[in-house]
Amino acid sequence: MNQFKIKQMKDADDPNFIAFWNIYNTSFPLNERRVFNQQTEVFKKQEYQVDAYLSDNQIIGFIAYWTTKDFIFVEHLAITPEVRSNGFGSAILKPFIERETIPVILEIEPVINDLTRRRLKFYESLGFVRNDHIHYQPPYHHEDQPLLLDVLTWPHTIDQELYRQFSQFLKNTVMGK
Repeated sequence: MNQFKIKQMKDADDPNFIAFWNIYNTSFPLNERRVFNQQTEVFKKQEYQVDAYLSDNQIIGFIAYWTTKDFIFVEHLAITPEVRSNGFGSAILKPFIERETIPVILEIEPVINDLTRRRLKFYESLGFVRNDHIHYQPPYHHEDQPLLLDVLTWPHTIDQELYRQFSQFLKNTVMGK
């Protein structure tokens, strides 16, 4: 199952972009993702990368992330709906985090129902831990409000200083505000 081909996407001209874009749009609500012109712009940022995971030459998922000297921020992880719940998320994310020597950070919705509970359990099963930092993700769109999210980190919690660095990076670089 974990015999994937990993293809780094550089821009919207990539032959896999349309498949990536479809998975991205069906996996995240509008307030948790970019629109097309924002996505084409973010590809220009050197810290940003999208790794598409292919099986039988079809994209089955992707990780979109940001690399700094102090941490990796996984902004989006998604598996195509047709193969969800078959272990692909773990098969993709586990080797990704295990190759890192610096903390890996991601955001999830607070646990409010069975779906968000399962999502937290998924990340915890891979060694992520929930942090106590009160965290608001800046909005992707001007008309939206900041979004209260939980911060998860691997392999351990992060201190207040690293959280501050992450929060500033999120605001100034990821969201460009």
